[in-house]
Amino acid sequence: MPPASAPPSNGRRVFITGMFDMANYGDLMFPLIAQQRLAAAGVEVVAVAPRGGPPPLPGALPSLGLAEMFESEQRVDAVMIGGGYIIHTFPLTFIEDYDAGAVTDWGGAGLWLGATLAGALHDVPVVWNAPGVPFPLRRSQAGAVAAAMRAADYVSLRDRGAADLIGAPDDVEVMIVPDTVTDLPRLWPRRQLEADFAGLIARKGGTADDRHVTIHLRRRSVAGVPLAGIAAEIDRFAATTGLVPILVAVGESHDDPALARAISTLITARHVLLDDPRDLREITAALAFAALYVGASLHGYVASVAYGAPAVLLARPSYRKFGGFLEHTGRAADLARDWPGAFARAVVRLDEGTVAFPAGLSERLDAHWQRIAAIITGGGEKTNPRRALLEEARLRAGAGADGAALVRALAAAPPSDGTDDTGVSARPVETMRA
Repeated sequence: MPPASAPPSNGRRVFITGMFDMANYGDLMFPLIAQQRLAAAGVEVVAVAPRGGPPPLPGALPSLGLAEMFESEQRVDAVMIGGGYIIHTFPLTFIEDYDAGAVTDWGGAGLWLGATLAGALHDVPVVWNAPGVPFPLRRSQAGAVAAAMRAADYVSLRDRGAADLIGAPDDVEVMIVPDTVTDLPRLWPRRQLEADFAGLIARKGGTADDRHVTIHLRRRSVAGVPLAGIAAEIDRFAATTGLVPILVAVGESHDDPALARAISTLITARHVLLDDPRDLREITAALAFAALYVGASLHGYVASVAYGAPAVLLARPSYRKFGGFLEHTGRAADLARDWPGAFARAVVRLDEGTVAFPAGLSERLDAHWQRIAAIITGGGEKTNPRRALLEEARLRAGAGADGAALVRALAAAPPSDGTDDTGVSARPVETMRA
């Protein structure tokens, strides 16, 4: 585990919680973007993930484990929740990496309920960094959810669908803020990635003069579809446009590399297989320098458009996070429901040339980070609601309970009125990923 270190003498430290111990591109970008945005305020960002550990991909931050977040000797000045699809209380057994871990039963709730309790234990502000909500939480948990939101000094969610699903109490202001991966060009300007892209093409035996289309596939996006049919679509698109496909695997934890390799064996067109990215910058460069993106990764889409590349987002199946982000950008027509439709849209998008996010989107992100920085540096005002949530957890779990037991007690929240409390377990677990 990364050692605890004293924050800068004139600065502060913030814990940021998320799935930062998974090898998944979008999740790993959140702490880096927060670090870049808060540096000017003298804030050190420390990633906190269910298990914690070294960076899952080079270029990412190491992370503390959730249990360490509760330790009194950890110096912290604020706790930040998100981003990613993390506002849920499901066990983490849907991800192979966590099957054998002791944190599986409470790690999901630990990323936000636990983060709020840690803020209460340390008596520091809690802020929400535009996380997502994959589905409604159980009705029996409504009291704990409302108390956690009231204990935060700032609550933001990444789309209106998330706000509808969480059902915030009327006395909590919820800001709707675009997914913060939109900020990627601030972290790594495109010109700074030129050498990364050139190195990628050289490493893969490509040609510098080629124009490329980045293509991302995920298991959910090919379910029930013969891979040979998708490979044929890619071959036809490459022949029609003259673009050289780059099959980019952005999520090792989601089996992206194996799927990319399987498709690669079926493609007859000359192409680049990026199943072994050297680091996060290399993935970003592949997205930033392609002429077009077609794929099932939301953050692949976000990164591509952030760097000006036209893009098509494959919603197979369709999740609220897809439409939620496109609502921010006014680009609903970028959404496709199947692979043939995606490539048909891609031909049209290619003629569009360079694209850009609306100016107002950047301004909203600026306001988001300014508010977070002000709370971290100025201190919050929610001490009493935080303490009330902590006392409720202690009443349920026992006064001497550790952090894990406190989270379990709040997340369990057994029904008290006899009403039905089912309906979430049948939802696709993939919706809980970033």
